[in-house]
Amino acid sequence: MASESPRPGPDRFPFLARYGKFLLVGLTGVVVNLAVFALTLEAISPNPNFNLYADLVRLTSTASSNPVDNFLASAVAFAVATLWNFSLNNLWTFRPTVGHRYRLPHRLGLYYGVSLGSLAVNEAVLFGASFYIAPLYGQAIGIVVGSVVGFLGNRRITFAEVDPSP
Repeated sequence: MASESPRPGPDRFPFLARYGKFLLVGLTGVVVNLAVFALTLEAISPNPNFNLYADLVRLTSTASSNPVDNFLASAVAFAVATLWNFSLNNLWTFRPTVGHRYRLPHRLGLYYGVSLGSLAVNEAVLFGASFYIAPLYGQAIGIVVGSVVGFLGNRRITFAEVDPSP
């Protein structure tokens, strides 16, 4: 009697399933980041009008007149999106089987640290690639490398589980 081989699935490839969840959370974080970025720019604008369609057209078709506002809005968007990503990763991606090694506030601090580290890796890859390829491709490669660094850092540090052995 021939035995059936088990079908590939989340239980068969836990690392890939968890990385897939991490990437999905990251995609939702991009949406949160862009929304908070646009809302923050509108809120600090000298004449806020909160017309979403007009704001999106302006943000996608014209250069900014005030780069300092962009940096401020980007920092706010990064902070909010990172908190969003931490929450989803904490509840879904890295749900512990035994328990987390660190308490929630400590994990949040570690998550921000790992996120800043993966952002630095992304920026370094973008900078290095900019000498050889178009910036959009360099950014895409930087995002991939940064996401791997972020996943591994969060898996090994932020969401490390307690040792189940006595």
